Amino acid sequence: MKLYSLFSIASPALMAAMTLSPSFAQGEEGGYVGSKNEGNEATIFNFLKHFSYDQYYYSSSSQWTWNNDNRIDNMDIAMFSGHGNNWSIQMTDGSGVDLRNAGSTSDEGYGDLDCEFIAFQACSVIPSPADRASWASAWTGSNGVFDGLHQAVGFRSLAYMSTDQDMTDTFGFLVKGGAAIWQAWFAAINLDCRSDEMGCAVMYPTAENDTYYSFIADPPASSTWLKVWWQY
Repeated sequence: MKLYSLFSIASPALMAAMTLSPSFAQGEEGGYVGSKNEGNEATIFNFLKHFSYDQYYYSSSSQWTWNNDNRIDNMDIAMFSGHGNNWSIQMTDGSGVDLRNAGSTSDEGYGDLDCEFIAFQACSVIPSPADRASWASAWTGSNGVFDGLHQAVGFRSLAYMSTDQDMTDTFGFLVKGGAAIWQAWFAAINLDCRSDEMGCAVMYPTAENDTYYSFIADPPASSTWLKVWWQY
């Protein structure tokens, strides 16, 4: 697969938070299962088994909205596995979470408390500029979820259940080994997924080389500056 990248537009005032934060020995990892009895439990398990199982839940909308400070945003890295669409994920009860406005609650979005990285093992959650012109503003709008979040990784294409368990196993192994986050995601796709499964990753630009153990200081919650890498 080939890669392409693009920047969104931002003012110079938003080009901040460029100093490295201290490395840490033990982070917190959360896994959230979006549908039952479809293999998503194993998909999440295969990621978390490389870490310490800080959170492992069936997914509900509250975890992604008003209660995110106790769930998604209380972890350093969070992974969702289930059904998805552009900026949208489906919960175990069939309800959906629209990530374009999930940051409108009192807990705001992700990163204002703790979360650095989110991974979506689901179809089409992260569209590229080739798919949607609003690829950046959907994440960084006033109700979007990038409120200090460093990176979100996922798929711009369909994601298949036949490959997801192997892919998240590889991703967890690479992240645990210190690989940069979005590069580990794309490497896992290349190793384990079908040729028509294509990844996409959005990130605060200076967080591009972040690993799970060494990452920049949190970007400003008000930042609209993003970079995207996608496979095609």
